[in-house]
Amino acid sequence: MRLLTTVKNEDEAKTLGDALYADGVSTTIKETRDGEYAIWVQDEDRMEQARAFLSHFDPRSAHFEAMAKQARAQRRHETKADEKLRARTEKIRRHIEARQNMRIGPVTAVLMAICVLVFIYTGMGEKTQAVALFTFTPLEFVKGRVYPGDASAIWQGQPWRLLTPMFLHFGLLHILFNLWWLKDLGTAIERVFSSRYLLTLVISIALFSHVLEYAISGPRVFGGMSGVVYGLFAFIWIRGRLDPGFPYRIPQQLVTFMLIWLALGFTGWVGPIANWVHSGGLIVGAAWGVLSSGYLQRKLRR
Repeated sequence: MRLLTTVKNEDEAKTLGDALYADGVSTTIKETRDGEYAIWVQDEDRMEQARAFLSHFDPRSAHFEAMAKQARAQRRHETKADEKLRARTEKIRRHIEARQNMRIGPVTAVLMAICVLVFIYTGMGEKTQAVALFTFTPLEFVKGRVYPGDASAIWQGQPWRLLTPMFLHFGLLHILFNLWWLKDLGTAIERVFSSRYLLTLVISIALFSHVLEYAISGPRVFGGMSGVVYGLFAFIWIRGRLDPGFPYRIPQQLVTFMLIWLALGFTGWVGPIANWVHSGGLIVGAAWGVLSSGYLQRKLRR
């Protein structure tokens, strides 16, 4: 936007702005500190046209007054058309939103279904032989006792173990809590982006958090969708804070609860928890939220 000229009279400024609009040049009129009116050309490529128009502009001329009147009528027509378009768009948006609210995202539904099937197959996480198929490392059975093995099996033909721990759940409350969160967070991301986007994010969170847990805690049995839940939560939380156009916001009370629960896990007060899975999910989700929000690019351009 560039300054074209300033005039002392408001009516003259409006006539000039309207006449320019009728000539195809959009302007913005702003009052200056000294009480004059500045006419700004919105499209810099139209400056030469605007200057040429200004050179023969006469606010008392019937010709320019007629152009201004035409522009005002055109604006009223465009405003009505815009209002109708917004009304139609809003109606369509509400219709789509209502339909979306009636169903869970497809990838979210598939992930939930796999968790339920694995939960049933493993006897709520109590059938050790079945659980062993989904753990990060194979389980070794020695004289009736179970020992976690090392991760070498992953590189020897069992790569699925990098992901399958997220489908394991131990107890009814464990799976209900995780699937409740997955339903809301996963579906929200699918609505804004796509099913493929969510799947990529889930896989990335699971890979990093499972490897982090093994690298820090060593061979042990862990499982659950909670690492992914923390990752999706962190993504929506950070993206919502940094991207004004992102439609979802995480309430501060919920953020506080999730972070306190994460911290309590490290105290051992809430029982055995795969704390580094949770932490890894939080790290990936937060980093993904920052990078995808455009925040860093905006900072660098300043």
